[in-house]
Amino acid sequence: MRKTILFFMGLLVCSLSFGQAEVLKIQQVIDGVLKNNFSIQSAVVEEKVAERSVSKGNAGLLPSVAITSGGNYSNNNTELRFAGGIDPANVQGAVNTGYNASLGLNYQVFNGFANLANYRNLQLQHELSETQLRLTIENAVVTATGLYLDATSLSEQIQALRETVKISQEQLKRIQTGRDYGTYTSQQALQAKVDLHTDSMALLNSENQLKALQRQINFLMGREITNYFQTDTSLPASSLELDGILSGAKSSNASLSLASLQKDQALISKSLAQANRYPTVNLTSSYGLSSSQNGAGIVLEQNNVGFAAGLNVSIPVFNGGKVTTAIHNAELAMKKSEIALKQNQLLVEKEVYDYWEAYQYQREVVAMEKKNIELAELNLKRSSEAFKLGQITSIEYRQAQLNLLASNNRLSKAKYEGTKA
Repeated sequence: MRKTILFFMGLLVCSLSFGQAEVLKIQQVIDGVLKNNFSIQSAVVEEKVAERSVSKGNAGLLPSVAITSGGNYSNNNTELRFAGGIDPANVQGAVNTGYNASLGLNYQVFNGFANLANYRNLQLQHELSETQLRLTIENAVVTATGLYLDATSLSEQIQALRETVKISQEQLKRIQTGRDYGTYTSQQALQAKVDLHTDSMALLNSENQLKALQRQINFLMGREITNYFQTDTSLPASSLELDGILSGAKSSNASLSLASLQKDQALISKSLAQANRYPTVNLTSSYGLSSSQNGAGIVLEQNNVGFAAGLNVSIPVFNGGKVTTAIHNAELAMKKSEIALKQNQLLVEKEVYDYWEAYQYQREVVAMEKKNIELAELNLKRSSEAFKLGQITSIEYRQAQLNLLASNNRLSKAKYEGTKA
């Protein structure tokens, strides 16, 4: 029996040593997530790519300028026959050479304002990436803080379990000593041993769950996975008002912003489809030089230097109804995006009321459980005295112990669930 008590005392010592880790505050968790979270870092890169893509050149609003050059060489046996009575010529190894170089400019003067729509679309893509970054940050922070609060709640439950193990150890020791004097039976001693084992395993299981939560938090913070820590159980006082929460959610919710931008994107898609109904006008110009030398023929050398320009107009007449279909599809996409926006607006309102009701409910539960814990502690104290006097059974004493543990657990869960809400 002494070895059994020492074994469970060893478990308790290990539990206490586990709590000697650094204290990590919730603000440190948020700062770590914002700085090192991998999802946020990826979203930041995507936002920068979208930002750099916003340019008039990418939208087709600027001309393209290119320098081209080339050269050729040939060596052939050439036979030439001329009109007008000129004698034929037969040249062996006639060498022909040539080269050219030019500076060319191409510019689409008009394309149904599609280039302007493309530029606005690039700007919208940047806004979407910014909103997606904000949504990624919100999700990462909410997930990390939720896990932190779960870990804090579990830490308090572990403290309650440690007290329960301590009480069970004292109970086992008392019964073991009393059995030697005939006060308690072997059955009561065996039951006390079972109770201690149950409490100790519950403590071990909870500590294992706590480590798993801490590993998840460390991962979200982008730091060493096994860097275990203690959580700060002191919660800042909160004074919330429903109207303020609802107004803030509607004005700054990232999901609503995303839905609104998607509606704008559908409008741009319609503009791009309508642009295909207009003619396109392309301007080309170049300035260059060319030279060629011929080993046979009437013209033995030719050199050109000068400017050239052209204007091309393309008017769409018929394309099988593709443009009309694209416009109708864009209009349907706009209608769908409007529905999605209304849905998200109503969903945000619903979630605010859900969270508000949960917050109010958990506050009431906390107030009730604090009173209940006082009663449970008093009940356990009186049950302990009654058990010593033989007025109640070990089962009744055990029930008083479990009632106190359950009250502590409910209080801890309610306290942090209310904060999460």
